[in-house]
Amino acid sequence: MRIFALILGVLMLAIALSAPAFNETIQNHDSKIHVFIEDNDYALSYPDLVVWVRRSVEIVSRFYGRFPTKEAYVAITGSPGKDVMNGIALGDAGAVVNVKIGLSTDHEDLGADWVMVHELIHLAFPKLHTKHHWIEEGIAVYVESVARAQAGTINAESVWDNFLRGMPNGLPKVGDKGLDNTPTWGRTYWGGALFFLLADVEILKRSKGTKSLRDGLRAIVANGYNITISSNPRDLFLIADREIGFPVLTKLYDEMSDKPVEVDLDQLWQELGIVYTDNEVQLFDDAKYADVRKMITGSNQ
Repeated sequence: MRIFALILGVLMLAIALSAPAFNETIQNHDSKIHVFIEDNDYALSYPDLVVWVRRSVEIVSRFYGRFPTKEAYVAITGSPGKDVMNGIALGDAGAVVNVKIGLSTDHEDLGADWVMVHELIHLAFPKLHTKHHWIEEGIAVYVESVARAQAGTINAESVWDNFLRGMPNGLPKVGDKGLDNTPTWGRTYWGGALFFLLADVEILKRSKGTKSLRDGLRAIVANGYNITISSNPRDLFLIADREIGFPVLTKLYDEMSDKPVEVDLDQLWQELGIVYTDNEVQLFDDAKYADVRKMITGSNQ
């Protein structure tokens, strides 16, 4: 499946670069993001699509303190339909993001999009062995929501609504052998996201808000790592833990990588002050760790 996705991504890139109708370079501090848009009959203008990419680049740069690579390439292709359809990030020949959108996609669709941010986040983490794919996807799923909230493009309720709906998919089921050895969709995407949520909560609690998961992920980028480099979880988590000041990611990895770990989500939501009633999320500031919840999505991070 992953090999097929890589092949598809290369094909999408080849299509966009073969005869781009429009290309523009976005300068983000000392990084250059080259945008190539396939010649097609989009409802939106080419500059409109570049604005969408620029906004996504700025969200990612804000979270990491800088864009994760000095140079990157974003290829946009079109297909009949509406909305942002799918994307892939590649690092074997430079940092590349390919995203396919529906030709009828409008401004509202792009305003609500998460795919471009998700794929750009992948550029900030090295390539890992296939069995660790949950780490790559878990970071992208978790950080995508948190980064957009911290940038003010979505509200906290949207983040927690997404997590309340999605995180149960990441819990171990019968026959689970840990995150490294259970490559199901739920464990890969939402099991990975749950891992990083638990890490972020623990870091914020133990540091009394002076450190967060973001500090650890920033340290990995600051040490020169990105999608064009191959590495392993332990080396990367050690870098993050050194920045944080105590072992959280390495300890959690040792606990969850090779065996199933039950997580009481109901208790976690209760302690964070998150309640789902009448088809909507309500946030309560008198909860035990409401301050942690606020710091995760707060713009002051």
